[in-house]
Amino acid sequence: MRNLLFTSLSVLLLLAGCGKGEEGKDVLARVGNRAIDMKELNRSYTLRPEWKRGQTELQAYLTQLDRLITQKIYAQEAENVHLDADSLLQAHFQFLKQKEMIKGLYRKEVREKVRLDSTEVRRLYEWSKRKIDFEYIFTRDSVRCARYANELAGHAVRSMTFAGDSSARFGRREGTKVGDEPPELERLLYTSPLQAVQGPVRMQGGYVALKVTGGGQEKFLSENDFILQRQKVESLITGRQTDSVSEAYVVFLMQDKNLRLNAPVFWNVADHFYRRVKEAHVDQMKIQSVNVTSDELRLLDDDLGPLGDAVVATHRGGYLTVRQLMDALSTMPGSLRPRVRTPENLKAAIGMIVRNQYLLKEAERQGLERDSEVLYEYGLQRDETLALAYYDYRRKDVQVTPDDVELFKKQSRISEEQVFFKLNMTTLARDARTDSILAGDLPHLKTQYVVTVDTARVRSLLKTPDAVLNENPLRMFVREIFQ
Repeated sequence: MRNLLFTSLSVLLLLAGCGKGEEGKDVLARVGNRAIDMKELNRSYTLRPEWKRGQTELQAYLTQLDRLITQKIYAQEAENVHLDADSLLQAHFQFLKQKEMIKGLYRKEVREKVRLDSTEVRRLYEWSKRKIDFEYIFTRDSVRCARYANELAGHAVRSMTFAGDSSARFGRREGTKVGDEPPELERLLYTSPLQAVQGPVRMQGGYVALKVTGGGQEKFLSENDFILQRQKVESLITGRQTDSVSEAYVVFLMQDKNLRLNAPVFWNVADHFYRRVKEAHVDQMKIQSVNVTSDELRLLDDDLGPLGDAVVATHRGGYLTVRQLMDALSTMPGSLRPRVRTPENLKAAIGMIVRNQYLLKEAERQGLERDSEVLYEYGLQRDETLALAYYDYRRKDVQVTPDDVELFKKQSRISEEQVFFKLNMTTLARDARTDSILAGDLPHLKTQYVVTVDTARVRSLLKTPDAVLNENPLRMFVREIFQ
């Protein structure tokens, strides 16, 4: 079905990316004017598995490769019928290219500057074998927090009183692991003696005092285990360092840009957003949310039409009009749009849009639109988008009758009533009919686009090509964060 073929499941990122852009020795298949390499195949094999238990590793990879070949054929068919000229797709392609350029800037200015310290890696590994129980008190005022800290030294937090202090938050946490708390709080927890009170310590939004009350230590600490766990620990440290470096880089880039809201226009726009935008739309699996839908943006376009040229924000490099704000939100895929329902949400979204304009300008200055990795990642996402557009183009002419739906129910044996939601059986039947029609066209299309596969090369790149897979794939649902 369409979701199995084309759903784009990009790896969870914050202005991040991975891989090399060169087409090199790992090209495994050519499909018309497209090539598929081992990196793309590995990514598809892991994130969008179509293989099954009982296949050999080689058979599983070839199954996955066939799915990618189908996608490349449909992408070229989309170009053949000029779907790529559609204005909405063009705007989406532009967003994808600019997004990848900003990610390229991130790789160059942030990720490549991260340096791992072997002592820190070893220390975090040892901490990862411990669990901490602690009590805490958080308040906005440092003097008040110090008074609570003194009282915490001789009492359990549950026996303390916080009458009249609405800012105080307090409680007890058990089994805390590395990664559960912010780094500054984590360091305090794992270096604190048992029953000793620490604080007040400055945290975002206020001050915290805490007391470690217990915990546990895994006995299994060994050099072999450290080697096995090292990549995971290094990944956690790298993520924290890149967060810190990227924040500093953005602050440096934006420090003299003097971003200001035009209050009368902003509050007018914010009022329309608050009335039109509902709470975030969460998918049925509660994995991905859309903060503002395309339908809501269309209504807002009508509402704000007369204000289109009004300036909602100014900055050193220019200004942002209401129309530019709406265009920026509309060209983003739904899952990447920021929150915009409240005035505070909208203010942050405007800041993000202006920030990205400066990041893009710097990426262009550094010539990253020609960067091989940027072009590679953009090309993969463009093909995914084109293949999906081709599927929708063919699907729009497919109709099903009530009898077709009933036959589909019997043949598929899919329960209409699911645990958390109800399936639209008409939609599924229409998808199944579309899949059948496209499958019938595929043999001819494979000859038209001249598909060649280097099976020997695929085999040579696998560690155990003849090993039988004893487990079904674990389907992963991941999302990209770009805010």
